Amino acid sequence: MATISTSWVDRLRSVLGEHDDATGVSFDRSGPNTLTRVVVGIGTIVIGVIGLLSAPSEEYSGWGAVATAIISLTSLPVGVWVCFTRRFRGRVVVAFVAWADVSVTVCMLLKEERLTAIGGTALFAVLTTLAVIATPLAACLTHMLYSTVILAVIAVNAVLWQAASLWVIAAHTLTMLLVFLTPFVLLVHLGELRGQARQSLLDPLTGLLNRRGLEDALLRLAHRVDGDTTLLETVVVDVDDFKSVNDRWGHHVGDTVLTDLARHLTVVTAGRWVVARLGGDEFACTRVTDGPGAADELAASLTRVSMVAGYTMSAGAADVPLPDRSPAAVTEAMTAALRAADKRLYDSKSRKARGADDHARGHRGRRGDDANATG
Repeated sequence: MATISTSWVDRLRSVLGEHDDATGVSFDRSGPNTLTRVVVGIGTIVIGVIGLLSAPSEEYSGWGAVATAIISLTSLPVGVWVCFTRRFRGRVVVAFVAWADVSVTVCMLLKEERLTAIGGTALFAVLTTLAVIATPLAACLTHMLYSTVILAVIAVNAVLWQAASLWVIAAHTLTMLLVFLTPFVLLVHLGELRGQARQSLLDPLTGLLNRRGLEDALLRLAHRVDGDTTLLETVVVDVDDFKSVNDRWGHHVGDTVLTDLARHLTVVTAGRWVVARLGGDEFACTRVTDGPGAADELAASLTRVSMVAGYTMSAGAADVPLPDRSPAAVTEAMTAALRAADKRLYDSKSRKARGADDHARGHRGRRGDDANATG
């Protein structure tokens, strides 16, 4: 049975999109969506403008004002680039957060007004929101630890320079710590909701994706294939004479056969295909590819395997072109591929049944010949 992990590490990984379910596809993030990316880009530009306005003020002096102005000018083209690029994902986002962390640190340490420097660390909280959404767990936790250390350094600096009374500095520092935690706590809650939503995409018996989860996975996979000619390959599999399993041995044995099949499909496909349970004893292995098809090869290999108690499988393979990456096109292609593979599956079953009948008739004929020869 698929379960929701209760350990804090798994909860964090679930929030950050790194928790892999036994579905044949991980819930990885390909990067912030367009709206998020544009908001980050505009925010970077606005912060750069604020820095340019602050540099000549009484908050900075000498080379500190020059350094702040240079950093602020740098943020302007970076912000524009973030708004329009499609490469703002993965390591690029991690590099952006690191660059922003260093920039904020330098500008805050150079402030003449040490107390306002503590308030300026609120920018770290904004970066935490982006880090939680779009960076790996290690990078996000590193950013949070770094932000806390820099806040402590700035607070100690304010005490040494007697920027205000110790109580005022402590109050400002604790307030910033709460600000640091706010986006993370909020997104942990949203992550829990997202985890519950994921469960609706899973089959409760096998832990594989259900049909709705399969469609969701294919929508995301379609956007990760760069080729012009894209195919949706599908292999539909079921257990031969599965009804007899439940009738003869009971549903608990039938469930064992299904979970055994689910594990086998997950191991055989090894993350190259999305594996789902469509219902009953029918499963599907699907992938989006721009290369040569391998569906027939996978179907053939699956039919040669014996499951629990010696039961065998039948499989049907099909591929259909994916004209574009829109949700409607992916859904239509998935439906067509499943229908075509399902038809070939039942054609395969019919051939097996005819072969079994021919074998039985031949066996009876040989027994009759043997009896006549004996007589």
